[in-house]
Amino acid sequence: MTFKPYPVLTLLTAVSVVILIMFGNWQWRRYEEKMAVAGAAPEWATVSGTLMPGSVRQVYSLAGGSAAWRDVVLVETEEGAAFVAQTLHYGMDAPAPTLISEPQFFSARGIWHEAGQRNTFSTVDDPEAGLFYAFDPVALAASLPEDLAGKVLPRVFEPETLLRTDGAAPEPVVNPFAQPEQNERLPPERHFGYALTWWGLAIGLIGVYLALHHQRGRLRFRGTENP
Repeated sequence: MTFKPYPVLTLLTAVSVVILIMFGNWQWRRYEEKMAVAGAAPEWATVSGTLMPGSVRQVYSLAGGSAAWRDVVLVETEEGAAFVAQTLHYGMDAPAPTLISEPQFFSARGIWHEAGQRNTFSTVDDPEAGLFYAFDPVALAASLPEDLAGKVLPRVFEPETLLRTDGAAPEPVVNPFAQPEQNERLPPERHFGYALTWWGLAIGLIGVYLALHHQRGRLRFRGTENP
C-alpha cells in the first residue's frame, strides 16, 4: 500500500475527527449520568404552609412531549415562599386559572426542582395575563408585590400529584415533573442519539478523507494500478 497524504488536509481532518469524537464522548457520558439518575428514587420532601391569594400564575410546559399548562401558586412557609404546581391541563391554549380568594392551608409531598430554563425559541412571558413559559421563580416573583417577591425562594416545588383539569371532571394524577430526570431538559435517549451522530460524523469524515486520497491516486492498495 502507498499513501501520500495532503499535509494541510490531513491536519484539518485529524483535528476535526478528534473534536467530533470528543463531542460524542461527552454526549455518551451525559447519557450514562442521566440513566443513573432515571433509576434513582426521588428525594421526597414535604412542604407545608399557606396558599397566598392573588399569586396564581400559569406556566407552559412540555409533559411527555405534549403541550401543557399548569397553575402554580405561591406557598408561604417558615423558610420562605415557594411556587408550587397545582394543576395540569394538556393543550396549547391556557385554560381559565384557578382562583384563590383567601389564604388556605397547604401540605404535600414532592420534590424540589431548580428554576426552569428558557431557550432562544421560548415565547416571551406575558406577566399582565399571568402567562409564563418557564417555571422560573425569579420571573414569577417579578409580578408580585415587592414585600412578597422578596420572600420567594430560588427553586420550585413539584408535588407528587396534580389535579388534571382538561377532562370531563378534574381528577388527581401523578405529576410527570415530580421525577429526578425532569430536572434535565433532555431525556437520556436524546444524548445517546447525539453520541451516535457525532461518532458517525467522525467515521464519515475519515471515509471521505480516504476516498479523496484514493481518487487522487495518493492512496493505493497492493494490486491496484495508477490510472
